Amino acid sequence: MKSFFHYSALIIFTLILFGCDSWEQESGKKDSSLTFFAKPEKDKLPYFRGKDLEAFWSEQGDLPEEVRMVDAFSFQNQLDQNIKETHLKDKITIVSFFFAKCHGICPSIIRNLKFVQSAYGKEPKVQIVSYSVTPDLDTPFELKKFGEEKGIWPQKWSLLTGDREKIFRLARNTFQADTNTTNKDSVKDFVHSEQIFLIDENLRFRGIYNGNRGESVKIMIDDIKLLLKEKPLPLN
Repeated sequence: MKSFFHYSALIIFTLILFGCDSWEQESGKKDSSLTFFAKPEKDKLPYFRGKDLEAFWSEQGDLPEEVRMVDAFSFQNQLDQNIKETHLKDKITIVSFFFAKCHGICPSIIRNLKFVQSAYGKEPKVQIVSYSVTPDLDTPFELKKFGEEKGIWPQKWSLLTGDREKIFRLARNTFQADTNTTNKDSVKDFVHSEQIFLIDENLRFRGIYNGNRGESVKIMIDDIKLLLKEKPLPLN
């Protein structure tokens, strides 16, 4: 029931901001397999599409190619291992953005994600991936030390660092995780949002939550149970 109201509110919010015909105006047509007003069904999570991460439910049991997915990447984790987008394949992944020296929202988000780590510590299909937005400072060595201080289990939770421009591009283009709206092209200025993202075993977006709010994270923990039971849909 919480998931129902969570995504119902998301649809209403999107309607108010962008209007029900904004996608039609951009593309010139609507995908007949998708219904913007589709009601959330019990025990089914939405998919997402478009630059504004619009939530939708497929009514015909398949998906369009435009469904939002995680783009290719290659970074290093706190154990100095190379991690690619294939690391997310066949897993249910929670994605966040942070930096080790953050004293703002990061400690709260890390604390809330530790509840996820605890809840699914023995479930091999569930993992957490957090990208550093200050990769020049957050070397694998520093991330390892940070993880040990925060009680992060490296086998369950990957802290990633790498090329600054590539991380910023992924955060902005794939996740819309930058709240800095004044200079989106800057490779220096990045203000990460409170959002955390639920990604299914085929790298598709299935949920967006406020990582700074415990209640939102609790909803996500319940939604992960739905994904564990779900049979993945094919693309058209």
